[in-house]
Amino acid sequence: RKQPDKLFFDIRDFLFNNLLLVICIYIYYRLCVNFLGQALLLLQDGANGVPQFYDWIFALTDPAIVILSFWLPILFSLLVFGGIYYLKSGSFNPKESDRNAQYLSVVALTPFILYFVLQLLYLNQTDKSWYFGLEYMDENVGWQLTNDWPWETALEDSRWTFYAVGISNAVRVVLISILFCTIIGVFVGVARLSNNLLLSKLAETYVEFFRNMPLVVQLFFWLMILGDILPRFNEMWVLWDWIFISNRTIMFPRIIVDFCFFGSSCDPFRNLFSLIIVFIIPFVILHIVTRRLDRDGVDDSDEGLRQRMYLWVGTLLLLSLLLKWAVEIEQPVLVQPNSGYASWYFEGGEEVSSPFIAMMIGLTIYTSVQVAEIVRGSIQSLPRGQVEAAISLGLSPFQRLRL
Repeated sequence: RKQPDKLFFDIRDFLFNNLLLVICIYIYYRLCVNFLGQALLLLQDGANGVPQFYDWIFALTDPAIVILSFWLPILFSLLVFGGIYYLKSGSFNPKESDRNAQYLSVVALTPFILYFVLQLLYLNQTDKSWYFGLEYMDENVGWQLTNDWPWETALEDSRWTFYAVGISNAVRVVLISILFCTIIGVFVGVARLSNNLLLSKLAETYVEFFRNMPLVVQLFFWLMILGDILPRFNEMWVLWDWIFISNRTIMFPRIIVDFCFFGSSCDPFRNLFSLIIVFIIPFVILHIVTRRLDRDGVDDSDEGLRQRMYLWVGTLLLLSLLLKWAVEIEQPVLVQPNSGYASWYFEGGEEVSSPFIAMMIGLTIYTSVQVAEIVRGSIQSLPRGQVEAAISLGLSPFQRLRL
């Protein structure tokens, strides 16, 4: 008589200790009943609008649907309950625990994935509005884009062209943001460790404020700020007739590079700017590199002589290529066909829209605080003995930072 009582109390204690788990499993069971029931109805034999591929895979009769609708939710609920209890009671290393949790997630989501897949396939064959395909990407969009470099979009372009422009803009804004956020993040991270209390607190305020603000909020914030600060299109700022700034777009000169093969002419592109690029840029780079070599004291050695020879040979090869490059700077021109500024447009030049700038600023600032914390943490992770050794050698703070 005592043995059944003990079994009853053990079951009661087990359910009481796992009351929350039991409630969650019951909710999961009710969801499985609904989702699996709807999914099985789509496999019913002779159902109206059943997709054609079901005919040669399998089709369920009414008795089979009734049986499966009853037992499948129970089976999945027991599997999920046993898996969760197994994970709670077992002692696993992190790798095994993550793997078992992934297996359990796949089992738990199977009824819902099955329902959504079958429902989408059903709608795809019975409802034209749910048709899935890429044919619409070949259709004309009927409007133009800004920031379409290096493509020139037109009204008759397809959606594939616009998709390529979108990818190009995403890559450009990310690359530009990476450059600026690295520069800002390094300075802010070092400023947080400064002995100047004002500079350190300003850097800390910058990090804490922008790090705790969601990125989407920052993007909308900068978009609204640019739209409010920059002038309207009919009141745009004009700088030397070369740069036009408004809340709709920013126009600046476009640099056109034309490569002329040997034996061909670059006219009318060959002009003074080509000579500037040919003769100034390579020699400036060479001067910077050789100055660094002189400072390191390697020019008198055999290695230094070889490096200097390689530099001069590389510079001459670069000059031979640049002599075949011609550069032209295209000035943007504002066309005003009538007094209505809605009909104004630009010819030539390069265009950057205000949303592009707002996204670049938002990504730069948000990511710069992450870079600043990485820089600060990396510096503070160095052993104190290394810092004291650098101080004892008489190194300046900038030299210690470089090391």
